[in-house]
Amino acid sequence: MPENKETIFIVSQKKPELNDYFTKELSNNYNLQFYESINQAYYSVYVSPPSLILIDVRYAFGESENNNKITDLNDIRIIRKNYNNPSDNTESIALKNDCSRIYDDIFNATDDIQKDNVISNIPLVFILSRNFNFKKILDCGYAMRDYIKEPLLKGELHYKVKISALFSRTQLDANPLTKLPGNSSIINEVKNKILSNINCSFAYIDIDNFKSYNDKYGFLSGDEIIMLTSRLIASTTYDISKNHKRNIKRNVFIGHIGGDDFVIISHPNDIVEICSNIISNFDKIIPSFYDETDKSNGYIETHDRSNILRKIPLMSLSISIIPNINKKVSHYGEISEITSSLKYKAKSTPGSKIIIDKRKNK
Repeated sequence: MPENKETIFIVSQKKPELNDYFTKELSNNYNLQFYESINQAYYSVYVSPPSLILIDVRYAFGESENNNKITDLNDIRIIRKNYNNPSDNTESIALKNDCSRIYDDIFNATDDIQKDNVISNIPLVFILSRNFNFKKILDCGYAMRDYIKEPLLKGELHYKVKISALFSRTQLDANPLTKLPGNSSIINEVKNKILSNINCSFAYIDIDNFKSYNDKYGFLSGDEIIMLTSRLIASTTYDISKNHKRNIKRNVFIGHIGGDDFVIISHPNDIVEICSNIISNFDKIIPSFYDETDKSNGYIETHDRSNILRKIPLMSLSISIIPNINKKVSHYGEISEITSSLKYKAKSTPGSKIIIDKRKNK
């Protein structure tokens, strides 16, 4: 079983034609595990969490009288007849009750998954029949986040699964405040750039003296600084890249490692201009976030961990640049080592500054 394949749980009735369909559509790209109920899949999630759970509710009540027509959870017209007594509707009423019960079982179980903090971020995608009725969903407050309906177009199932899993990974990795991609995305982006031999440069941006500001002015003011910096980085990077007519998807990436640390990947000819503009604008704007006394002094007074009163300069930016990372490093770990040493050097002097790695290419 190839290790690079993601796993998908498929909840569906045990029908050979269904298994064959899912296998044909998805097995080339994913490892498939089949379950006959939501609860079976739910228990297995804790053993080995999948990238996505696909829930096929089309055959929830077995085949219709036409044998080839897909039933609907809300379509009570599809019932088995009592051929010995056509006027007897006992079985119809029983089936209607079964419909409601199975409907509740399915959506109560999926609702439990979505409320479970440990696994709530696993995307659920439902396959619905053409005439699926959403009234029950609205009436009972169920949350069916994503679905596809019959008729399924060619490639639609594969596309929906791919996009849903990708979106979930991106959401999980994104910084909750800035919504910028986080560590996993940054590492993957660097890896892809190196493997694809895309010529690009890497910049590590750190806000100097942020903690002291955050301690004095409060975390809400600190969040404002983080948001300001993220917007400044993004707008400057994209504006300059577009002005130089770069391929944004190929050449540009912005990430938020966490706290007051950010990352830019850009075309090598743009990186210094981008970082210089970011610093220039940051230094102009940042004094307005201090009160008049601190702004006039050019520093804030705060006690350190030893309770010694210190004068801490206004916030500034330290930016470490590694030019042409595809020619200098072979993996992300090397970038971390280089930026750590550059960062130490940058923070040894006050004020905003750019430090560029001068090491020779590998």
